Amino acid sequence: MTFGKKLQSLRKEKGMSQDALANQLYVTRQSVSQWENDRTMPSVDLLIKISEIFDTTVDALLGKPETESIPQPMAQAKTLTDKKSIKTAMRYEYSTAVIVLVSMALLFLGMYAVMMFIENNIFSLTPEVLARFSRSIFNVWKNILPAVLCAAAGGVLTIISFVHTRKAVEFGKKHACTLNFFYDHLVIAEEGAEPLSLFYTNIKQLVETDGYFIFKMQNKARFCVDKSELENPEELSKLLKSAKNYLDRRLSKTPTGMGKVKRCAVRVSRDFFFTASFFTPFYITLIFGLVTTILTENQFVRFTVFIIPFLVVLAATVLGVVFTVRKIKAKRMIIAGGAAIVIFVVMNFAIYNASVIYNFQHDRVKSEQFVTYMEEHGLTVEDTIKGREELYISKCYTAKPKDNSFEITYLEFDEYSQNYGLFSARETAGRFLNEIRSQPRMTTRYTSQDLAFNMFYTETTNNHYAYVSLNEYSVIYINAATEAEPEIKNVLKDFELSKPYVF
Repeated sequence: MTFGKKLQSLRKEKGMSQDALANQLYVTRQSVSQWENDRTMPSVDLLIKISEIFDTTVDALLGKPETESIPQPMAQAKTLTDKKSIKTAMRYEYSTAVIVLVSMALLFLGMYAVMMFIENNIFSLTPEVLARFSRSIFNVWKNILPAVLCAAAGGVLTIISFVHTRKAVEFGKKHACTLNFFYDHLVIAEEGAEPLSLFYTNIKQLVETDGYFIFKMQNKARFCVDKSELENPEELSKLLKSAKNYLDRRLSKTPTGMGKVKRCAVRVSRDFFFTASFFTPFYITLIFGLVTTILTENQFVRFTVFIIPFLVVLAATVLGVVFTVRKIKAKRMIIAGGAAIVIFVVMNFAIYNASVIYNFQHDRVKSEQFVTYMEEHGLTVEDTIKGREELYISKCYTAKPKDNSFEITYLEFDEYSQNYGLFSARETAGRFLNEIRSQPRMTTRYTSQDLAFNMFYTETTNNHYAYVSLNEYSVIYINAATEAEPEIKNVLKDFELSKPYVF
């Protein structure tokens, strides 16, 4: 007969209800019901109390012969008391969160450093350039604020970890205990004190790390147990996992022979690549902008640097697969890397097909519109297609004022050349951008929007005003002295310049 059936039989023989028994044991009626249905077992203290109520023995309640002893614990271990062992046990409690936060801080700083590099057009690290660069970083404190916050959060968690470790060390030195693990409860036996029986659900947190179990009590006490002292740590791990307050801080699913240095390296690389997967879209834009600013001729180098973020995501995915095969917990790397690759594919498909799906400039600027508008505003328009070297160009006009203080160039490309005109228009707009960015400048104000074959860029520096507009098959280009900016804006104030749709 099982314990539940035996308890039910004894209760009915004595004419006692579940509520009456529960009141005598200071438990709920549901607990008694679960015992009788063999879903749970009472603690040792309650078993003794039940045996006294029904005038029997614990062995009889458990259906064992009188000669058998009280149920033995499934595992038994002494808590750690020396400072070095407790510090080692507590080492990885907050490590994952700290690594992720520090990684985010570094990636934020790297991202904004590249942005400042591009904006300031730094090609030589002279003292003057470095001073200008440092002033620019200081002026964009709002941009580097996320990096500072992430670093601060990582520092706070590190301090919290240090404080908790110190408290655990002080507690462990003063309270040498033996922990007896049963299937439904834990008995804490401290020398010179009565044993304390606790259900696993009454413990604040059960933390399992690579080589240790950490038991956080409601009174902020911490007991650390070395797994190597247990005969069956895997069975105890399975038992503790069933508790809702269980936290798995292990690096690997099964015990490995990794040393401390290798374990730290694996943990850092895993968490860094996982974090980098989310920052890759930012770096795609930044790295491409940097390369197109500096390396304008070598297309192979431009392409190679452009795919670096893709390689990072691919490396994270592959590394996640390798770690998972070797029983290291890295499934989130595979998920993050795979999701990032899908996002990149969808993003590139949307960008390079956006002009087909939706024309952001519904009324594209035609050559006839350009000529008519400029002549109405007193500018002289000339056909300057002769000598132009752009591929698939069909028309080219240059508008000038009477004093020739500036030029507005309009180029139109063949829209019946099976998309070759589209690519030629974009390549021409990119060349104009490179010409603008190669100008020496100390301060820059610019506005930029770019999506597939719709692009808008305007820039004002200390010595020139520039504008480039790309709208499918047409390009408008202006590069004049700063003094001409008011006159140019006055001429173009009623002209519908090409601007892509803003989400």
